[in-house]
Amino acid sequence: MSSLQTSTRPVLLAVLEYGEMPELLRVAESARAAFGAPVIFMFVKRSYRRLVEDTSRVVDSGFLWMDSEGNLHEKAASVTSAVSSIQAGDTPPPAEVKLPRVPEGRNFFAKLRIPLALAFFSFQSIFSACRSSLRSVGRDVVNVLRDRKRFRARHAQLASILAKVQPRLLIVGQDSPGNELSFLLIAAGRQKIPRLITPFAMFSIYETAEYALAQPSYQVDASAMNRVVATVFPHWSLHYRGRQILRLPGYRAMALELTGLIKGMPWSPLSEPAEAITANAAVAADALIDLGHASQNLHVIGSPIQDRLASHVQNRELIRERLFLEHGLTPGRPLLVCGWPVNMFSWLGSKRIAYPDYPSVARAWTTILSEVRTRYGINILISVHPKTLQEEMAAAQEAKLPCTYANADELVAVCDLFTTLNGSSITAWAIACGVPVVLFDCFLTRYPDFLDVAGCITVETEEEFSGQLNRLCGDDEARRDLARLQASESTAWGVLDGKAGARLNELLIKLTDRNDR
Repeated sequence: MSSLQTSTRPVLLAVLEYGEMPELLRVAESARAAFGAPVIFMFVKRSYRRLVEDTSRVVDSGFLWMDSEGNLHEKAASVTSAVSSIQAGDTPPPAEVKLPRVPEGRNFFAKLRIPLALAFFSFQSIFSACRSSLRSVGRDVVNVLRDRKRFRARHAQLASILAKVQPRLLIVGQDSPGNELSFLLIAAGRQKIPRLITPFAMFSIYETAEYALAQPSYQVDASAMNRVVATVFPHWSLHYRGRQILRLPGYRAMALELTGLIKGMPWSPLSEPAEAITANAAVAADALIDLGHASQNLHVIGSPIQDRLASHVQNRELIRERLFLEHGLTPGRPLLVCGWPVNMFSWLGSKRIAYPDYPSVARAWTTILSEVRTRYGINILISVHPKTLQEEMAAAQEAKLPCTYANADELVAVCDLFTTLNGSSITAWAIACGVPVVLFDCFLTRYPDFLDVAGCITVETEEEFSGQLNRLCGDDEARRDLARLQASESTAWGVLDGKAGARLNELLIKLTDRNDR
């Protein structure tokens, strides 16, 4: 640690991916208001891709930041340091998914289960040799030993950093087994540091299961090690779309069980225990309960972004006037905001869709949006996700569709119609604001989250997408009818009373009161 350490115990926010940053920055503001203490952002991933940009945002907001090795900084990262850091490191919708049960006696039986698992693996390997090469079996053993050593070392390092910093509270925006946030939460629990998870998105078992289904190495029948894990540790296995899949490759799951660095529910996107988890709405809380989280640890408080949405809705006309002027839009005409589709081809794995590559997806969206703009004179504004590369915007820019990387919450709150991919987390913002939504599921994720929302229309083909946009852009009454249906759903999807920040402050103080006495 550097000399920047103070006598006042700081609040530590840990970041794994840059998608978490906007919400965590707002949470950090609440933490500063609640405690008047130093706030430190820790970028736990050694290959964090936006270190320069995001540490600049942290420093500009008046916070400190810490790199993945625990070094504390007052100034933003340079390009050189960021580069060094990176170098270092067609079926119907599914039926209800039943989550595997995590055994209550996991810790008690751990010492017995592990040798049994290894013994079973040895016998299984012999019988599997006729189907898979000994080389594959040996590779899995090597991977288990490698990951076990790596996981232990990283957990020990993170535990040491926590012991030095001694934060009054640890806040994360997500968690999943086998990554730094999981290890950090486990280490904090062992050191009696209160833990708060403030999800930056809605989570669903379907998203996790679809990803696993698309990965050959996650299939139970892919290797002897996978079959052993599914048998000895059945809470890692899930029956989905007629296949038996694992949450992680078998060797990685085995390494986590061997090290004891998995305390929670592998299939939950928030896998590790925490003293509190915030939910931004009743729907989000219900989803977390369905994933197995205890309701007494859940706090439906809204979120700082919802306070911003509430303000935007109140100042709708002034914001629209400014946006129209900034982007050269036509006053008096409806505004269609498009959450530009992110590139999900790496997520697809072996799954095939109608589009061979991302440029073909971008061209399809551009063509349909351009057509409705020309036909109906509607204003269109593209909201671009921070992870979208500049070249992925080429089609939209060539068509002269106005694009912006800033203030997505503002755009969603004041538009007349919103469209994006199925599964996009900002869809919940639109629902909370009563804005009608068209979701084009061009990647065939088939997430069911928004299927039963009255003001959301989900389509899977270009023809359906074009048809719905033409109908809603060309018929003001049809669009207003859909908006009325959306308004009837809005309170379940957001708490837009402008008091979420105050409720978050109260929760932060409550979590730390016991430790501060």
